[in-house]
Amino acid sequence: MQIEEREPLSSDEENAIENLSLEHVIHECGSFHRYQFIHFFFLSLFPIASGILNFYYVFGAAENPYTCQVPNTTHQSLHIEISPSQCSYNITDKWNRTIESRPCRIWKYDRSVFGETFTSEANFICERSIHRSLLATMLQIGAMLIFFTGHIIDTIGRRRSIHLITALLLITSLITQACLQFVPMSINQKFGLLLINQLISGIDTFMVSFLLLMEITTSVYATFVGNLALVAFAVGEIVITGMAYVCRDWLRLKWVITVYVLALVPYLYYVPESPRWLLTKHRYVELEKLLRQMARCNRRPESRWFPIYRYVVDNHRKQREINKNRTSKLSFTARAHRFLTHIPTMSKLFITGYIGFITLLLYMKISYNLGAMEEISPYINIIIGAVAEAVGYIIPSLFMIYFGRKPVFILFLLFTALYLSIAPLTIRQDRYVIVIIAQLGKFAISAAVCVTYIFVPELFPTSIRGTGMGFFILLSRFGSTIAPMIDAKIRHNHLLETYTYYLYAFLTFLCVLLTFLLPETRNVPLADTLDYTSKKTKKASSNT
Repeated sequence: MQIEEREPLSSDEENAIENLSLEHVIHECGSFHRYQFIHFFFLSLFPIASGILNFYYVFGAAENPYTCQVPNTTHQSLHIEISPSQCSYNITDKWNRTIESRPCRIWKYDRSVFGETFTSEANFICERSIHRSLLATMLQIGAMLIFFTGHIIDTIGRRRSIHLITALLLITSLITQACLQFVPMSINQKFGLLLINQLISGIDTFMVSFLLLMEITTSVYATFVGNLALVAFAVGEIVITGMAYVCRDWLRLKWVITVYVLALVPYLYYVPESPRWLLTKHRYVELEKLLRQMARCNRRPESRWFPIYRYVVDNHRKQREINKNRTSKLSFTARAHRFLTHIPTMSKLFITGYIGFITLLLYMKISYNLGAMEEISPYINIIIGAVAEAVGYIIPSLFMIYFGRKPVFILFLLFTALYLSIAPLTIRQDRYVIVIIAQLGKFAISAAVCVTYIFVPELFPTSIRGTGMGFFILLSRFGSTIAPMIDAKIRHNHLLETYTYYLYAFLTFLCVLLTFLLPETRNVPLADTLDYTSKKTKKASSNT
């Protein structure tokens, strides 16, 4: 067995690489080759699962067309008039005077489109329609917990986080669905179990798989891998549409989704850890092992990457000792105060939080409306919307290569605001005009969402990237939580719907203004740690 001799770096070589980082090591190990392609494929299956789980509500809790069923009055001089909403009926005399108004209690459902939905089984219509929106709300509340799991992701790593979240989802789904399937219970008990199921389904692996996709390659390919994860999410929308079309039953659809997640379990053994996370946690042995696997799979010789890696690790160790001496006297309270009073980081957190709130609120409103439109089959409309969404992810990714993140994001936000301004004017237009404009709105907001999921992670260093993304997703999901609740309240009030569209357009324009305060991140290497000294350094340099 031959052992390759490693000569020490010359002074010229030291000078040549003194500004290099782990980014350059990954590049020399192969940042866009066979190793990445294999894991890109399997990791993209997790965003597909996220798309499936997020759009279950559209079909599992769909509102079938219904008609009120009331008994005929036995008195010959009285008759019944059912309201257009099918939620109440009036008993009138022969002079058409209303004697009594009663709410409907029994309905007949047309199950030819969606089949058996939980909304039909539980009669979550009319005054109980708010219960239906709670199923979407619980999913978004579960996603809000990403804010707390974001810190866990930064603490225990990307690989273990994927293991933990997948196990939690599978165990909860199997227990709740088995009870729903085999245990006799009232409709309220079923509703409670389904809410728990939806809550845990919201804590999906999209964010951690998204971060891992970005961190096993270099920043040069950040746009591509971010776009890959988002397109995979759109593919999930198409997959759940096909599942729903075949199943035509809300509980059977849940079981099929669980089988899909179960099929991901074998890959969990092979999920890699993020090399950037390993470096920030000073786990150099595991980092070297991972880089060797990457280089071997990509057929890169050790002499090409190891000298740079050794320099980076040595420099990282030295910096760690310096930081220890600087921060050893800081208590937890002092460290928290330093973080919370770091104005650049706090500004990024709150601006990106507002951006996430607006973009996902609009995304959910537009997406769920596609499934509720009566002008076209909901299955066809959702699939067309998923294609429009995928195109909305691809086109801005091409623009971002040449124009950067901020200009492209602002452009598609303005397109979204334009859609919100003209959508109320299309109510009485031809059905094809309504569908086309709605799909253009889906394209515009999807493109804006695409940019945020690439732009926001690049704003934060590796040490707090999970936390930053967690806060971003927390407020994003708050927006997506209130979207279906607002729609449920104003659905039959055309005037309020119109005002809501214009309010959303104003909030979108405000989002454009705040985006100007964020830095551009195109072709900027991902930072590893938060630099608290940058402000002091700049001040000292200006004084000098």
